[in-house]
Amino acid sequence: MSVRPVRLVIASPDEAVTVGLRQILAGQAHRVEVVEDVSGAVDVVLHDADGPGGESREAVLRRTGATGWVPLRVGVEQIVLMVEAAATPSVPVEIGHGLSAREVQVLALIAAGLTNQEIADRVFVSINSVKTYVRSAYRKIGVNSRSQAAVWGLQHGLVDRD
Repeated sequence: MSVRPVRLVIASPDEAVTVGLRQILAGQAHRVEVVEDVSGAVDVVLHDADGPGGESREAVLRRTGATGWVPLRVGVEQIVLMVEAAATPSVPVEIGHGLSAREVQVLALIAAGLTNQEIADRVFVSINSVKTYVRSAYRKIGVNSRSQAAVWGLQHGLVDRD
């Protein structure tokens, strides 16, 4: 299954920051596509919230139509992980079973084949929190194993079958 890179716009009033980040992220082109033209679909905004003269986060999100944002004050790998997490589409919580939004998100990631550690890294919570969400979700949907949870997630549209 081929996954398209996350479309990212860098919102910084500082040209050196924008040029530098564009060059740094060029090495991650298989995961993140930095775009300048925001007239097309943009998934995430990398926002220099601390930059002087910069737009507010809300203004940038409105202007770009992005679904998520990431602050600039972290390392490259962390930026890429946060960009990918911010671009992960939220799944409808209206699937019932009393699941919380986080439980639905964890189930979707299980159905996509991620390990607990990969889920923790992706959604920026501890491994113990992931285990708690997993146990709670399993109980609510009536499954006893990861494979059963993955099948349930596929059956309920949490991930594409591709």
